[in-house]
Amino acid sequence: MTADDETAVEGLTTLGLSTYEAKVFVGLHRLGTGSAGEVAEVTDVPRSQVYGAAEGLEELGLIDIQEGTPTEYRPISVSEARYVLFDRMKRAGDTAFDHVEAVAGSHADEGDTGESVWRTDGSDSIAQRAAATVAAADEHVTYLPADASRLEPSVVEALSDAVDRGVTVELASADEAVRSAAREAGITVSPVDETASPDLSSGRVLVVDGDTVLLSVLPTDRMPDVSTETGFWSEDTAFARILVTLLREWLDEHVAVDVSTADDTHAADDAADTPVDGTSGVAADSTSDADSDDTPVDETSADDAPVDS
Repeated sequence: MTADDETAVEGLTTLGLSTYEAKVFVGLHRLGTGSAGEVAEVTDVPRSQVYGAAEGLEELGLIDIQEGTPTEYRPISVSEARYVLFDRMKRAGDTAFDHVEAVAGSHADEGDTGESVWRTDGSDSIAQRAAATVAAADEHVTYLPADASRLEPSVVEALSDAVDRGVTVELASADEAVRSAAREAGITVSPVDETASPDLSSGRVLVVDGDTVLLSVLPTDRMPDVSTETGFWSEDTAFARILVTLLREWLDEHVAVDVSTADDTHAADDAADTPVDGTSGVAADSTSDADSDDTPVDETSADDAPVDS
């Protein structure tokens, strides 16, 4: 069998076929119709094992058998097989998950306060967790990815779906590539003052509905035990709410008030990218007239005003 055949066999076993069944099915599609001996010649399945595999395929409705000397086998069409296997997998999955849902929490410790912090390793796993967390959002989502690679398709899709559901979604980043990608997806973006970004080697921060938080760190020389992106998340716990409060205070100080979306003009984008004065939370405007009626008033005293270096 070729390397592509082996890939197809691997996929078919994922859909529930045994290895021999998958190889016989692929071999029969190469032949069109064939006997056990002919199938054995185009696959590495022993002839004695072809019979059992063929019976299994017939039970699944994937091949037809014509009795004779020798017995001939013919596979159903690829489109029919796709429907049969996908439907079988869906029904099996529905049954399994219905049961899991029914027994969920049936032996949970009622005295457990749930003050738990969970760990997830690997960018793919973290992206899946982030997407699932966003999908469960009811009111508000804030997402801070370190770079555009943390905008995985599953995460972007979850954020876009949340927007469509009426959830308030905010994405903040000092990286223009991140902001551009978010705008293209129709997600509200806010620039972050680059000088205020903490040096924590963070990969991403996600806050959902004020009681769920996910953050990740990336490998650095200072963290030799971290070999891949490592995420930590907590849901509906005092720890999560405290961390969310601290993050919100940092965001309020360092993230611009103005936000932009994919529908904004380039001029609005430029305005949104203006660095933020961390002491006032207002985008700095060196060209505005201090005496203008439209100029925001700094209510701090002159002694407290930050020094323009």
